[in-house]
Parts: sequence; structure tokens; C-alpha cells
Amino acid sequence: MKTLCLFFILYVISSCTLDVELKPLNSTAIFNDGNSKMWLVDHLWIKQRDFAHPSRNKKDIITFFESGRCSVQKINTFGIEKGDIVDYKVIDKKTLILTGKGKVWKFKITKLSEDNIELTPMKGTNFKYVMDLVPITEP
Repeated sequence: MKTLCLFFILYVISSCTLDVELKPLNSTAIFNDGNSKMWLVDHLWIKQRDFAHPSRNKKDIITFFESGRCSVQKINTFGIEKGDIVDYKVIDKKTLILTGKGKVWKFKITKLSEDNIELTPMKGTNFKYVMDLVPITEP
């Protein structure tokens, strides 16, 4: 039994590799999937009241690019207009910062999954709405 236990311990120790290179986690990958990804602004909440347009074609979409820029526009203008281009940065999977056109918006990431992101505006930000983002799906 001792031989078997010793063999198992030696096997575990010898199977570890020291030359494995660890890569830093890309915290923006949730928004852009390593390329670009479109998110629909499904809801804009203020105190349980939704201010997002009820028609899907009039809702906003945000396209996050791997470059650290994103485009904000109405879904019915996609492919026709460029949209408002702003820079974005994700800090520790907890904070999203959008900057552009002389403005800075900071959001706390309060929900985070592959199919839903909830962004709550931080104090001092001139944006009042809690945003629910969902990936674009088939109509």
C-alpha cells in the first residue's frame, strides 16, 4: 500500500509542468468575444420604470470592438449610419468606463453572464439609467 501511495504522489508531482505560460485575463472579452459583439439595450430602468423604447427596431444597440472602442446607435440605423463612437474600458470585471465626445460615463457591472449584463451608473456620472444589455438574437 505504501508503494502504491508513493507511486501516486510521484506521478502527481512529475506530471506538473513548469513551462506552461499563463496569459493575463482579458477583462473586455465578455463584451467583445475577442472580436466584436453587439448588445441590445433591452431595458433602461429608473426606479423600476422602463424608459427603453418598446419597439425592438427603435432600441439602442452597442457594438463593442476588440480595439477598445464601441458604437452606440439605434438598431434600425445599423448598416446605414456609423453611430456614436466612444472608447470603453473594463476594470476588474466590476466597472465599465465609456469616454467620448467630452463625456465620461462610469458604470458598476451589477450582473454579468453570457446572455445578460446589467450596468448601474456610478455617482458623478451624467447618465441616470440602469441598462440591461442582452446579445442580439434572431427577430
